[in-house]
Amino acid sequence: MKVHLWGELGFYGPGRRSRFELPLGRPMPMTEALALVGVPLADIAVLGLNGEVVRVDEPGLVVTDTDRIDCFPPTSGG
Repeated sequence: MKVHLWGELGFYGPGRRSRFELPLGRPMPMTEALALVGVPLADIAVLGLNGEVVRVDEPGLVVTDTDRIDCFPPTSGG
């Protein structure tokens, strides 16, 4: 799965990188995948899945290795 952490969320990326790939190995619920990324759900204001805005807690939302998620903090920029 491709992961893009925007703004200060890049702090949670491996080596403080904001863009990286995370192999999942199997389809999994979004909340489980986000737990692997390590970003606290409370710190994500907007979540994107393959270019579409989705709810973090959307029932049945599953991600795979071919997906891209974008996590945005409550505020970003200057």
